[in-house]
Amino acid sequence: MQRKLILSLLLFFTPIVAGCILAELLARAVPESYQFNAKQLEENKDSIEVLILGSSQMLNAVNADLLDRPAINMASGDQHHDTDLKIAKALVERLPKLNTVVFEVSYSHFEMPFNGPNFWKNNVYLSYYKINNFERPTYFKDHSLYLAQRRLYSEKINAYFFKNKPISGFNRFGFDTLNYSGSFQKLKYNKEAIANRNIKISTEENLYTFNKNTAHLFAMLRYFEANNIQVIICKTPMYTSYLRKRNPNILHRRDSVLAQTMINFPKIKVLDHEEDTTVYSVRDYINQSHLNPTGAIKFTEALSNLIEQ
Repeated sequence: MQRKLILSLLLFFTPIVAGCILAELLARAVPESYQFNAKQLEENKDSIEVLILGSSQMLNAVNADLLDRPAINMASGDQHHDTDLKIAKALVERLPKLNTVVFEVSYSHFEMPFNGPNFWKNNVYLSYYKINNFERPTYFKDHSLYLAQRRLYSEKINAYFFKNKPISGFNRFGFDTLNYSGSFQKLKYNKEAIANRNIKISTEENLYTFNKNTAHLFAMLRYFEANNIQVIICKTPMYTSYLRKRNPNILHRRDSVLAQTMINFPKIKVLDHEEDTTVYSVRDYINQSHLNPTGAIKFTEALSNLIEQ
């Protein structure tokens, strides 16, 4: 009787386990920047000098292959300052030549909530980078991409393996050199059509979050200062229609914090291209707030020059 029960359970669970393993393997086979970063960390940990952090704006704005110093871009979509600092702290001991950290302070950075210990990308960081951002001991599920985000990775698997594969051109630094697809390309870079398009932008004020995030920024900067790491703060380019939609109160508070930052930490450098509408044209953008690879060439060159200074 017991033997039959065990056999029945094996027959029931084996296909489920096999399906989960297959789904996990497929999820990890979908090309993303994380795989390339993981390889860079493994193969070049003894030479990396520059660490780039931030959200998708920095991911799309900096092509580490074009920097003069050995670098790694570990920015990713929705990544906030609390996650940036966790990643930096985890890598300081693993990157013996690290001397420069680059991260962003976008227009609304200080009034958007942190990722926190339950951020959905914590599984990604653990799986690829061996960085535990959960703020607790990890479990089996924490090491799985698919089990943590079944719907997301099911969509990615379906799009990549069973529909028309998205065209990507990741270089060895995880930068997608073919990432031009977006609203601007769909509108054929027509300025009038772009101006009439709805914009995704945060305009909601949150003073509680502002105070919390500002205090965290200063804690970040004190940590980097204590570890003799040069900090470069970036304000990435935004298209004109985005610039016009910004909440002036949020913008003023952000700029006030940066001004105070430069007083408190005079060695910090700032790369401010947020309102540069001369160097960056409509054809440098994916959408109103993200550069495409052509725009990234310009921004990366400016960043490289600042690092060399």
